[in-house]
Amino acid sequence: MSLLSLQSASLALGDAPLLAQAQLSIASGERIGLIGRNGTGKSTLLKVLAGWVPLDDGQRLVKPQLALSYVAQEPELNDEDTVFEAVNKGLKDLHRAMAQYSRGEGDLHQLQNQIEARDGWHWQQRVDETLTRLRLHGYQKIKHLSGGTRKRVALGQALVASPDLLLLDEPTNHLDVDAKQWLLNFMRNYRGAMLVISHDLDLLDEAITRVVHLDRLNEDSLGQVFEYKGTYSQYRTAREK
Repeated sequence: MSLLSLQSASLALGDAPLLAQAQLSIASGERIGLIGRNGTGKSTLLKVLAGWVPLDDGQRLVKPQLALSYVAQEPELNDEDTVFEAVNKGLKDLHRAMAQYSRGEGDLHQLQNQIEARDGWHWQQRVDETLTRLRLHGYQKIKHLSGGTRKRVALGQALVASPDLLLLDEPTNHLDVDAKQWLLNFMRNYRGAMLVISHDLDLLDEAITRVVHLDRLNEDSLGQVFEYKGTYSQYRTAREK
């Protein structure tokens, strides 16, 4: 079943279309690499999928109760937060449900199922485990962190929620060799679906199962997405042929 899809999606950036009656569907367990020349609007498309940017026309369809996390290329974090507080914000929907449940508001049975499905009663353990995996210190202030460490915090904020769908924009930017290897291993073994924009060829070849190419190369293909099942190298070879 599709987790998220765009149907007859249209969106213009200036005079040129980013999407023109485009179709895109993301299924459970897929690891998709979104590629295209610089300036084609890949980051904007990711924001459309995340629900941050509305379409001019068409539909964005989302599976009910979909847990989605989005990590921007340059994530925005509150400098006054500690690392623990920043990562814990990835569980804001869970904390909201738990607060409603504790106050006896709404459908308590549904809230309890939602909390238990996300292992909500052990939220602090999940945050601590995420910090450990990403080699982060919860007591540090965001304002004192390097660019690479801030990116790991943003990844932690997304991963702590164990989302059904993970959207990553250039996740290896600012990461050192060890952190990149950890991310690559994580992506290979991730049980949810993900869509990633990256110029890292190792990541595209080793962690991706489908390529989606956003094409704005000529008038006939403006705003269209083309798909290929396989790694980036396999896609490039097939396209050359």
